[in-house]
Amino acid sequence: MPASRSRKLWAGRLPAVLAAALLGGGLLLTAATLHGLRPLPTELPPAAADIRKAQLTDRHGVPLTVTYENDWNVHDRRLLAEIPLLLQQAFIVAEDRRFLAHRGIDWRARLAAVWQNLRARRAVRGASTISEQVVRMLQPRPRTLWSRWLEGWEARRLERRFSKAEILEFYLNQVPYAGRRRGVAQAARYYFDRDLSTLAPQEMLALAVLVRAPSRLDPHADPDRLRPQLRNLAERMWRAGLLDAVERRHLAEAPLMLRAPPAPAGRLWGAQRCCLGGRSREG
Repeated sequence: MPASRSRKLWAGRLPAVLAAALLGGGLLLTAATLHGLRPLPTELPPAAADIRKAQLTDRHGVPLTVTYENDWNVHDRRLLAEIPLLLQQAFIVAEDRRFLAHRGIDWRARLAAVWQNLRARRAVRGASTISEQVVRMLQPRPRTLWSRWLEGWEARRLERRFSKAEILEFYLNQVPYAGRRRGVAQAARYYFDRDLSTLAPQEMLALAVLVRAPSRLDPHADPDRLRPQLRNLAERMWRAGLLDAVERRHLAEAPLMLRAPPAPAGRLWGAQRCCLGGRSREG
């Protein structure tokens, strides 16, 4: 067969070969994805959550003991309606500004992050949505490109099973901080010794910023390290119409009033007496 005729023959078959290769690759990717997906719980947090250590309370529900040894925050959960709106807005702007619009994956943010990382030649930006972060809490995996792919599809399934409000409530109650704290209620006491209802606006923004790197940004170790991040978030919230110019300037400049969390020594002693049948032990 002449060489020219052979080349024409292959040129005519090339589109079909490429189509078959793409179809085969797509089928393999689909099969691998379906195999890698894990089942999601039917409720948040999972009903089978392991409670390693119980918390004792008095008859009014006031805690007598404090524990941070459980895998989930089971003692300091708050309804979404009990979490200040500004705190919710700060988290959405900081972590996933299109949370209310996407269906689990923010493709625009992913493409922007890929482009920014390629330009910097290193990982300088992530693009995980709040739903993907919830999946990561529920289904921990090694951090790889393949795990990110699976988390995205599981996030889509998560949003078909739960509402945005349910996902955001779970996230705000379980997001990890330093000191084994989970959720904004525990973090508010850990950093500022405050309940959520008494948090100042700059403290709410600080809680939204700290989840990115709780150890590196720990204000107990270096309060100044958090300041640029707070200014950036205040600027973004102002651009989103959530703050006016005066609030933005105040939040960017106001100092954080850090307080060490109180030690519940008296209550713990009383709880020990209760558990020991009213007898105190020395030594």
